[in-house]
Amino acid sequence: MKLIDLIAVIDDDPESDIKIQICHPGRSWEDYDTFNAGSKLLKPFYDLEISCLSAIETDVIRVDLNFDKKEGKTDE
Repeated sequence: MKLIDLIAVIDDDPESDIKIQICHPGRSWEDYDTFNAGSKLLKPFYDLEISCLSAIETDVIRVDLNFDKKEGKTDE
């Protein structure tokens, strides 16, 4: 699943209370940044695949994105 797919399912309203936490690449699960689900700051991450997903609270979703590979592309 790509990040854009998750956002489309949950709610992409900029005024939404739902938050998405993106883990920093190569760091621990506890090292993340938080965004509103409808934030335009998430756009650069839309096409990245989600490698791990967890509901932290009822309105907070934490994701670990695969920064090394986009669908159909690799760093070879």
